[in-house]
Amino acid sequence: MQKNHFFKKSLNVIQRVGKTATVAGKAGLRIAQGEKMTPTLLRQSFEALGTTYIKIGQFIASTPSIFPREYVTVFQGCLDQTTPMPYSYIEGVLRKELEKDGQTLEDIFQSIEVKPLASASIAQVHSAILKNGDNVVLKVQKPEVDTIIQTDLGMMVGLTKLIDSIAPSLKFASISPIIDEIRLRMAAETDFLQEAKNIDDFQDFLKKTDNHKVVAPDVYHDISTKKVLVMTRFFGVSMIDDAAMRQYCKYPAQVMTDTLNTWFSSLMLCNSFHADLHAGNLMLLTDGRIGFIDFGIVGKLEPKAWQASMGMMDSFAKEDYRGMAHYMVEMDMTHTREQVNVDVLAQDLESVMKKILAEDSLFMGKTIDQTMPNRLKDHTDEINQMLLEMVEVGKRHGIHFPRDFALLTKQLLYFDRFMKVLAPEMDMFHDARIKMA
Repeated sequence: MQKNHFFKKSLNVIQRVGKTATVAGKAGLRIAQGEKMTPTLLRQSFEALGTTYIKIGQFIASTPSIFPREYVTVFQGCLDQTTPMPYSYIEGVLRKELEKDGQTLEDIFQSIEVKPLASASIAQVHSAILKNGDNVVLKVQKPEVDTIIQTDLGMMVGLTKLIDSIAPSLKFASISPIIDEIRLRMAAETDFLQEAKNIDDFQDFLKKTDNHKVVAPDVYHDISTKKVLVMTRFFGVSMIDDAAMRQYCKYPAQVMTDTLNTWFSSLMLCNSFHADLHAGNLMLLTDGRIGFIDFGIVGKLEPKAWQASMGMMDSFAKEDYRGMAHYMVEMDMTHTREQVNVDVLAQDLESVMKKILAEDSLFMGKTIDQTMPNRLKDHTDEINQMLLEMVEVGKRHGIHFPRDFALLTKQLLYFDRFMKVLAPEMDMFHDARIKMA
């Protein structure tokens, strides 16, 4: 049996290497025929390879301080939505992971919905009902994902050459920290027990702060593993539509206030903060509570970074560009602090931010004929562009944005624009109802 497992794994490795070679060969043929290696061609190749390469593409998109702007922009569209796997494959993973000590899948679940709620490169999500009647969702890692990732990461030498070709400035620096970061992210993505811990930490924070307005799904630890995460299923509406929200609450602005106060409080009082809290990961439940879901991406913040972030965003709200420049330097984002000309940095920031504010006015003006999802899609795209503009200014002054600071800033910008759609009368930085400390 051990020999069969080794043979199967070896075959999977060979198949993966073969697929990589095929996709690379197709891209190489297009280049040989005169087509340039463009960001779009590279993204298409990454999407064709799936799994690891999609995550690497998302890494490029989320690390504008390293990669060229044209690649960051194109890779913002690197899609992690895949054709669902047949349920028989998912069932195989469930049986392998959960059937132990004589217990079968049928002993645990009353039913499992064959049609998935969502499908991505690493996992597929299905709804289910436990034997005791509880409604749950199952996040199931797709078969052989670990082998695919290990094989792909084993070919990192080739990837470093690829990164060198699109980011020549890295040739004189050590690229190993970047590879280490990719490895860490991939390890976190494929360890659902880590996501379960993130949820537990957030629930502990809610208990510690006596917060009954917000809830995270309960994890069924006894039937969760590194490859299967079983959680309470939430019922309600996504917080993207004022009319839908009013079915379960009188004042959507109060829901936004409670959401913001909870998130701001978690920055200092929780082990980590939710770093991907867009409209799709927020739900207004049928009982009026606010549901935070999908804790796969989290960040951690030091007090100094928090103070600098708040100072920067407050300065942005006041259009105090010298203040923004001051906080960027104070946070030690640059190793050449004494060489940064704060006045010139402030002028560059003013130029960029005025453009952002102008686009903000256009954003609010073009919402009449758009559906809410399309408005928020535009919203997300524009926030990505804002961050790119800020990073470009930073690069010119030797400033580096740490990953968690970038996550925090993006989340703050997201909230700011989100509120303009759902609670336009609120000001995140100067509304007495919102507590940032």
